[in-house]
Amino acid sequence: MLPFFRRNAEPKPTGEWWTDTFTPEERATIEGVFAPLGGGTAESLARSTNPNSLGTLAEYLKKEHLRHLGYKLLDRADALVNENVPVLDLHFYFAVRGGFYYRWRDHDPFALDEAVKSFQRQIGLGANVARFFREDKNWGFIPAHAGYRQLRIIEEKRGNWSLARALCEQAKAEGWADDWDHQIARIDKKLVAITR
Repeated sequence: MLPFFRRNAEPKPTGEWWTDTFTPEERATIEGVFAPLGGGTAESLARSTNPNSLGTLAEYLKKEHLRHLGYKLLDRADALVNENVPVLDLHFYFAVRGGFYYRWRDHDPFALDEAVKSFQRQIGLGANVARFFREDKNWGFIPAHAGYRQLRIIEEKRGNWSLARALCEQAKAEGWADDWDHQIARIDKKLVAITR
């Protein structure tokens, strides 16, 4: 079992967290920015027991003055992550979570670390999710992987070229779409330049 899963699922939420966590004004703000195709309410997603649903809702709160509301939704979603959540939902949740925190890496001191944790968690699911994409008749292909791509960029910025290269190799081996050979060759050139 992966270390970030809880052994036992938390009790089903009563849904009261929505009214306990957000003021009436905050709930109205969230409902006001939530505009999915096909309709629906923010409250219906917020009361879900699937972390991916709350991650989807948090994506609507990307503006700087709304990010604190997104953080609250992601905190709730984190509490819902357990071994009973479908692996594909976790894959997409950690991508959204990582992207949300990464967006605020220069504003909030905790955001970059949280983004990295999200991408690492998504990568930890990588082989199983790639197998799902490969075998599922509705997909039939393996798309790009946000966690591998973004963590590679982060590690390059940190100067961790060997780790960035290893991420590319692993993503390529699992079959994730991207131009991994190009990235590996580019990193190899950088490593050669550094060792001269």
